[in-house]
Amino acid sequence: MAAALLSGCAAGTAPGTDAPLAGNDAPIPIAAAMEGTPAPAPMAAPVMPKLSGRGFAQVAGQPGQTVNERRLLAMRAARLDALRDLTEQVHGIRISSDSYLRDAVLRNDTVAAHVQGSLRAARTVSIEPRGDDGYAVLLELDEATLAQVLRAAR
Repeated sequence: MAAALLSGCAAGTAPGTDAPLAGNDAPIPIAAAMEGTPAPAPMAAPVMPKLSGRGFAQVAGQPGQTVNERRLLAMRAARLDALRDLTEQVHGIRISSDSYLRDAVLRNDTVAAHVQGSLRAARTVSIEPRGDDGYAVLLELDEATLAQVLRAAR
């Protein structure tokens, strides 16, 4: 029985170490066993992603007297829509709703959204025409500005 127990210990790892046993049952040093294995890369600091907001507006719906005035107003409206989108992402959005039922039939259903907050240093990435009658604006907050806004909001 002692021979069976000893034969089971002949393969595997040396007792008390993680070193594999060689053919002659001598432990191999861990440094030699790991030779040729690449060292793990150092942990990089986490990078906060940039936040982006997109806004849209139509030219025809603007109150200007000339086409050029309506275009400028549409670009401004699209920029404000993009700022609203960014503010929703940073500060959140409050939703309220009311539903009116009568005789188990929905008679009236209203949903309202409210956004409130301040943003600074939103960078305009692009202003693109959309078709013949619209504009899309892309704004971005970099990671430093985002961190500052979040600290101020707490």
